[in-house]
Amino acid sequence: MPPVCLVDTSILLRFLTNDHPRHGVAARKLIEDAEAGRVSLKIPFITIAETIFTLQSHYEIDRRDIGRELMKILSAPGITLTCPGWIWQAVESYRTRNVSFGDACLAAEVEQEKIAIASFDRGLEKLPGIERYEPEK
Repeated sequence: MPPVCLVDTSILLRFLTNDHPRHGVAARKLIEDAEAGRVSLKIPFITIAETIFTLQSHYEIDRRDIGRELMKILSAPGITLTCPGWIWQAVESYRTRNVSFGDACLAAEVEQEKIAIASFDRGLEKLPGIERYEPEK
C-alpha cells in the first residue's frame, strides 16, 4: 500500500509556478509519483483556497489558467480531495465566472444544501440558482 500524504499549499505552488528550482522539481516528482501509484495524495479545502489566493494575488495569474491547472491536478490518478464534493463546482465557477473563489464556494455549498444564502453581496446573484436573503434592519 502506498504511503498517504496530506498536501500543503507550498507543494501546489511550487508545482504550478516552478519558481524554486529544487522545490519545483521535487513537487513535480511527488505529483508524478501519485499518478504512478507510488504515493497517495490528499488535498484539503484550505490548500486549494490558499493556492488560488496566492496565485491570483501574488503571482497575478488569470483565474481561467488557475482553474484549468487545478482541475488537472485534482483529477489526476492518486490524488483525492478531503473536502466536500461541491469543491469541483466551486473551482469551475471560479474559473469561468467573474466571482471570487470564496463566493464560488458559498454558491456551490448553497446549491448542494438547497438553502438560501444570507448576504449583502449582490454579486452572488451572478451565480445561477442562488437565492440570496438580505437581512433588513
